[in-house]
Amino acid sequence: MCGTPVPPPAWCAVGVPDDAGARRRARAASIRVLAAQLAGFGTRVEADLAGTGYTVSTADGRTRVVSDLAAVWPAVAELSGRPFDPLDPLLIARLRERAESGR
Repeated sequence: MCGTPVPPPAWCAVGVPDDAGARRRARAASIRVLAAQLAGFGTRVEADLAGTGYTVSTADGRTRVVSDLAAVWPAVAELSGRPFDPLDPLLIARLRERAESGR
């Protein structure tokens, strides 16, 4: 993290205790949810090396490093070549179905 300023807490971190372990667990949970959302879009998301942003990538190696959660979805749309709406009712229904089936 040499020279990388620590950003202020993100909107998605509201309610997360202010300690490193809790932040890491919350971030890991966010990435699991993002992975479920992105299934079928030919993209994946991981924590970036600094641990403050996200890396969005495709199977063919195209990659975008983004600074926060809000920037993930436009990067997915750019890399996949199709619009991505994390609040799409069909996507939410699919995620709910997966959660209920335990997958």
